[in-house]
Amino acid sequence: LQSGYRYSSSIFPGRHDIYGMPDAPRFAHRVAGGQLLEVPVTTVEVGGSRLSAGGGGFFRLLPYPLFRAAVRHVNAADRESAVFYMHPWEIDVDQPRVAEAPLRSRFRHYLNLGRMWPRLRRLLADFNWDRVDRVFGVAAS
Repeated sequence: LQSGYRYSSSIFPGRHDIYGMPDAPRFAHRVAGGQLLEVPVTTVEVGGSRLSAGGGGFFRLLPYPLFRAAVRHVNAADRESAVFYMHPWEIDVDQPRVAEAPLRSRFRHYLNLGRMWPRLRRLLADFNWDRVDRVFGVAAS
């Protein structure tokens, strides 16, 4: 807050072996005495479990029609905006490969990198997107 931040999107409200807060609210909510808007990465509830529908490795791993259906469900059934993220390296198909990395890490990091650009184009065409501050009405400092 002292640095002028008005919102954060640092929570994944689901289970993951490395990160995640499965009990956190799934959608935008106020924290820090109402001064900061937390905008969690999008998840969809399926059979009592929360699955990622927000980007990153899940976007590269899941078949695109399944990912699109999850975002549509959040928009229609939950009546909420989806929050999508990706890391810059996820569009770099020529990035160096770390052969010594554990198999799980290599799988997560390199899987379907070559499909990112086509999937991103489809995602941008299939939905209306805008900046977090405009979608959630967060005034700039």
